[in-house]
Amino acid sequence: MRTLYIPIILAATCLASGCSIKQTVTPAELSSEMTPEICLIPAEGLREGFNTAYENQLKNKGFHTRQLPPGSNPSSCPLSTTYIGTWSWDLALYMSYADIRVYQYGQQVGQAEYDSRWGGGRVIDKFINAEKKITELTNQLFPNGAAVLKGVKESNSGNDAVLMTKDVYQQQQLKQLEKQGLPYDEYQKRYKLIMAE
Repeated sequence: MRTLYIPIILAATCLASGCSIKQTVTPAELSSEMTPEICLIPAEGLREGFNTAYENQLKNKGFHTRQLPPGSNPSSCPLSTTYIGTWSWDLALYMSYADIRVYQYGQQVGQAEYDSRWGGGRVIDKFINAEKKITELTNQLFPNGAAVLKGVKESNSGNDAVLMTKDVYQQQQLKQLEKQGLPYDEYQKRYKLIMAE
């Protein structure tokens, strides 16, 4: 008789403790001195559709993207983003988890996380359109896009968007690097990364 009550107790506990879908976003706080290039660092084995949707959304928001291999250090670029997407099966395949983080000079400055792994009580709600969810998270993470960044302001004279040349971009990056007052070894490492772009 007691064993019949265990599933009921577990279900009641789940409902009372809020077994639900969670989404938290801390918008990225970017320095206006940054240029609009952002390095993309996907998780190992990430589905290509997630990568494509996220990259396209960043481009729509005015960023210039550069792909780095999975596992790259976020401090490899002045502005970078890491992202994880996990799919699960429950009658159908669905995106159950996403974690997108933004880094400025290797320091985390923003994060968007979506988690439906504990949403057992909301079975229907977890079957989302992954591309729309990635777009929603990106919009919340970068509410102003790249519009507030120095490189964009300088290249948008008279409403005509003009892409920076590689030389101009490298010079801007070197100026920013000099302002940071880094130890010699770290300066040399970042200088070589900039010049190799």
